[in-house]
Amino acid sequence: MNRLVLIVCCLGLAACSSGKSEAEKVAAAIKGDNAGKAADNRQSKFLTNVEAGSYMGEPVVRVENAAMGSGCMWSAASDTGSLLVQVVPADYHERPSAAPGYKELPKIDEKAFVVPEMGGWHAGSLRGEHAIHVQLGGKGASEARTVELLIEAMKRDAAIPDIKK
Repeated sequence: MNRLVLIVCCLGLAACSSGKSEAEKVAAAIKGDNAGKAADNRQSKFLTNVEAGSYMGEPVVRVENAAMGSGCMWSAASDTGSLLVQVVPADYHERPSAAPGYKELPKIDEKAFVVPEMGGWHAGSLRGEHAIHVQLGGKGASEARTVELLIEAMKRDAAIPDIKK
């Protein structure tokens, strides 16, 4: 019995001592920090902090990797102010067509959309072999601004060399 208690205690101590570093590793992988710094992320080059802040309607206080390195997130000091640009292979393009408020954007592309999401907006479209998705929240977030952001991200994606497959 004492041996069992000792083994359980040792395993518990081992889990506690390595739990934080494992959690940090998982968080880094989810954000994409394992791939490098946010400043090196291709999508972080799409917008300056001032441009991102103008879309959100508030100044940027933090720029981070997001979506396992396939995106970049600009955040404001408020809980709601954020902007995400994500570029993934076209096969990953999903349209939440059953979501309330979903709208197709045929002037952009036959698979382009915008939809209200989590207090902000989400828009996406295809550009060649890639899908580009943007999410916008904050004081300046609106359907129109999110569509503008999507169009701008698509233009800038075309101007930056293709992502590696």
